[in-house]
Amino acid sequence: MDYRKNYKAENAPRIGVVANAIGVYSVGGKEEAEEQLRRLFDEFKEEGVISRDSIYYKKRIFGPLEAQEAAHLFGRARVDAVIVLNSAFTNGNTFLTLANDPYLFKIPMIVTAPEESELEKPEWTTNAWCSAIMNNYVARKIGRKVFTLAGWPGDASYKNELASLLNVSHAVKELRSDFLGRFGDAPGGFHSASGNQLDYARMFGTRIETVDWTEVMNTYRTGEYEGYNGGFSFTEDEVTATAEEMKEGRPVLISEEYVRNAARLYQAFRVMIRANGFTSSAFRCWPEMGKSFIGVSPCLSMGWLLSKGDVYSAACEGDWPTAVAQTICTLLTGKPGICLDFVNVIGKSPVVQLGHCGVGIGGYMAPNDPALKNMPNDELKRKVMSGEIGLNDGIVEKSPERLGGGLCGPAHIGQYAYGVKTAVNLIQDENGIFKMLVFSGENGPETARGILYSGCDIAVNDHVKLHETVMDHGFNHHLAVGFGDIRKELETLCKYYGIEYFQID
Repeated sequence: MDYRKNYKAENAPRIGVVANAIGVYSVGGKEEAEEQLRRLFDEFKEEGVISRDSIYYKKRIFGPLEAQEAAHLFGRARVDAVIVLNSAFTNGNTFLTLANDPYLFKIPMIVTAPEESELEKPEWTTNAWCSAIMNNYVARKIGRKVFTLAGWPGDASYKNELASLLNVSHAVKELRSDFLGRFGDAPGGFHSASGNQLDYARMFGTRIETVDWTEVMNTYRTGEYEGYNGGFSFTEDEVTATAEEMKEGRPVLISEEYVRNAARLYQAFRVMIRANGFTSSAFRCWPEMGKSFIGVSPCLSMGWLLSKGDVYSAACEGDWPTAVAQTICTLLTGKPGICLDFVNVIGKSPVVQLGHCGVGIGGYMAPNDPALKNMPNDELKRKVMSGEIGLNDGIVEKSPERLGGGLCGPAHIGQYAYGVKTAVNLIQDENGIFKMLVFSGENGPETARGILYSGCDIAVNDHVKLHETVMDHGFNHHLAVGFGDIRKELETLCKYYGIEYFQID
């Protein structure tokens, strides 16, 4: 059963496109650039890169009054991004009108222009990029953030670059309406799991609201909760269906009562998220949740929220700043971002161990060895818990070594699906400056360390430099991990926001 959600399929950005040029310069050059962009616009609509109600403005504009008309149209349509095509040299007040519009001012804007083209003979045909430089100058002076893109829209490289910029624009757009539900505070001493909420609101648009664990447990018991969106509830049949779905296709090496408890807790989280309209989340997942008066670890429940697409993020230990980084990974990849720890000394081995207690994400884990399928559960549990064999997708109790011999669960352990991953560590330093550390690597059977956690043990080329950067700049022990290589998009995102960017290759 494929219960996974594509986080971007129904949420492509609605964009507005407008071509811009003065009356002189090559008519053919202008028309060629505009026609190529229109074809690419239609192609992107068909491919779902942009929404089908995106707008290509009806005509090429020349002056500020025409620009104002286009800006008002885009504002009424509440577009998520604007592309300004300088198809030739432009009137400087035209761009200023678009860039300074009250609605569009906070909207990602892409300023693009073609290279000079020898249509019939060597000639200075459009002078379009000169205007892009002028536009960028104006944008910097008025504090308007823009992306710039040079080239002809018909080129494959241009298409790829524009798709990447639109992907970043999509993330910017979604972050502006992110409503992060924080279920409990961070455990005592987890200083990095907090931050200045208004700084994050200013930078990204994130809003944060804390729900007390007593409300969680009351919803867990009663099946009912009322929030901003009204009353929501779940049934015992829904709990049963979720428990069966959780067990399907994976070994369960803990009492099924624990799995049912996790299914019930998932349903409690789900109704609270829906009732409040939360789009992302962070959880105080210990120490109380392992106590007898609660008796269920939230790990499996949190991972299930991600696999079902209920939220963009589900960060551990109340770490809402890492939840923001997790959300960024989710938005850029279309797959759920992961919240993990650095779990060993970074600079000692090319394999950097990244893991957490057991927040595996259903449908996004590496496959188990087929030989394990026919092994009796008692034997499988003994071998897994002793470390004799590894398990890539299973439900077990948490590691007794980490719990002082106690029993707590369920934990969804294993290696995340093999392949390239990008790790993201987002912090504010002692002066409040935002910094982002990004590195990429690949996990596979040869990197997996077989530890009883959910994780990505990835090979990193410059692991020594990674260690030095983490320690020199005070990066967090938590980090978000995205599926695939999104380093380019993250660098673009940081340039857009003005975040200090560190990349380890």
